[in-house]
Amino acid sequence: MCGIFGITSNQNISSTLVDGLQRLEYRGYDSCGVAVYDGETLTCRKGAGEVAVVRREERFEELSGTSGLGHTRWATHGRVSRVNSHPHLDSFQEVAIVHNGIIENHEEIRQGLIAAGHSFLSETDSEVVAHLIEAEIKKGLAVEEAILGAVRQLHGTFGIGVITMHSPGVMYAVRRESPLILGIGDGFHCFASDPLAFSEMTDEVVYMQDGEMVIIDKDSYRIRSVEDGSKIERESTILKLDGTRADHTGFPDFMSKEIQENGTVTRTALSIPDETIDSVVKAFQENDRNYLTGMGTAFYVALMGQYLFARYAGRFFPAVSADELPYVVRFQKGHHVLAVSQSGETYDTLKALRDAQSKGASTSAVLNVPSSSMARETDRFIDQQAGSEICVLSTKCTLSQLVILARVALRLGELDGFLPAEKVAERQKELQMLPELLDQVWNRPHDKIRDLARRLAVIRNWFFLGRRLYCGLAMEAALKFKEVTYSHAEGMSAGFLKHGTISLIDEAMHTAIFLPGTDEPELRTQTLGAAAEINARGGVMVAFQPEGIGDSEGLFADVIEYPACGELAHPFLGLMNAQLFAYYTARALGRNVDKPRALAKSVTVG
Repeated sequence: MCGIFGITSNQNISSTLVDGLQRLEYRGYDSCGVAVYDGETLTCRKGAGEVAVVRREERFEELSGTSGLGHTRWATHGRVSRVNSHPHLDSFQEVAIVHNGIIENHEEIRQGLIAAGHSFLSETDSEVVAHLIEAEIKKGLAVEEAILGAVRQLHGTFGIGVITMHSPGVMYAVRRESPLILGIGDGFHCFASDPLAFSEMTDEVVYMQDGEMVIIDKDSYRIRSVEDGSKIERESTILKLDGTRADHTGFPDFMSKEIQENGTVTRTALSIPDETIDSVVKAFQENDRNYLTGMGTAFYVALMGQYLFARYAGRFFPAVSADELPYVVRFQKGHHVLAVSQSGETYDTLKALRDAQSKGASTSAVLNVPSSSMARETDRFIDQQAGSEICVLSTKCTLSQLVILARVALRLGELDGFLPAEKVAERQKELQMLPELLDQVWNRPHDKIRDLARRLAVIRNWFFLGRRLYCGLAMEAALKFKEVTYSHAEGMSAGFLKHGTISLIDEAMHTAIFLPGTDEPELRTQTLGAAAEINARGGVMVAFQPEGIGDSEGLFADVIEYPACGELAHPFLGLMNAQLFAYYTARALGRNVDKPRALAKSVTVG
């Protein structure tokens, strides 16, 4: 959730530190701060707001030093404020820490430290870490031992960075279930919660594992076990990093740029070698029970995958949100879990996978960061190669993941003999056409959907409805809408609406309904039945459907159309139109579409 970046060098690191923080801002952007040591003074500056704003207001550029620690925050404990921003200092302003995660026993530790004479400034759970280190140093321990002693008292999850005047030029980082990676360069060493922070500087990295502390100076690094302090040997590796500074040149924001890239990323997903797809197909075939999982958008991708496997492979692989999966499945050998994650660091998803693996289950993943914890820990993974997604809302990665799941489902149906060869060829042809069709959706004039969004931006309550695969689509469309507009949007099965929720239908409640083409008459009739029920109660509806069908029954206030193609491709095009509808509604409301309030790109806390 939060971004951590620490660096020690033989040169002034101030601008490098802050530039790295800006690259990490997608991980948390409600506040930020830096602590820089110049050999005499440890200076901490921080504030609430985006990095660019705080950087200017707190005059980060004035700082000078060869070691520094930075942080971008996504609030968990304590309000968004300057005092709750990281870094946090000890009583004597000689130790500064940054923290990602949650310290579960922070209140107990805080009360003990207060009783010992410590005073706290913030409402955060994180501040106790700085004071614990201070207390351990007061006992006469060396800095390394003091940090180990402090960390051993913590319950919960964390990535922690430490800089202190007690050890000039040396910095420390500790990991427990929160990502941290070490970067090695010429005349510097650094660590970060995402290698994006230092991608312009080096591609030589060392992966930190849970329960480890790394000690760095400008020339070297050492790794120790938190549990017993023993030395851990681990060689560096070369990581392919995109050092290109992300920008949205030619577009007003990252969200529109990344929606436009839907066609590009689906081409990439279709070019993934068959052998990679088959490795996951084989895992489904070799195990008795299979599950799909994810969180947020990734869960809705998994839910749509459930329908893809049912329709094209004749197999029922239940989709369960990762936060609940360990509590409804008693994993054992012969089970297999396929996880979906953009970052590969999603806390709940990693927790579910680790639980499954500990009990003998096989694990797979579809993800976009091959250097992530999930990529390293699962038995196999498919790298979707969609490129950096900077907007907090996932758009292009969603389409890419769906294409990959469709390929896996079709291949499984083919190998199992469920899907006849001519049907396989038909559906594969649709997938091959999909990138061009998505490009068409972008390149067509957006006047109608933009004008509709502007007109309906005042509506604060929405239902998003669909049946079968379109049910998952409706849930994901509702999530996009509520994330970026801050309006209430509820996605559900169109058939479920009449079982209670229909009581909410009135002139203030609008409905977006996703309809298949006439090539799926039964599904279309089912969905139109829900539309008729809403219409009979005076509800206002917007339909998303393939072009050339119209609204002969006069059920809809507006119809948003996309190119007519085929049953497999239609939901992808409907989803892109839903992304555009959310985007233009948010723009009409003046929202920050790239950084919606209270959201973070990578959710790494439980």
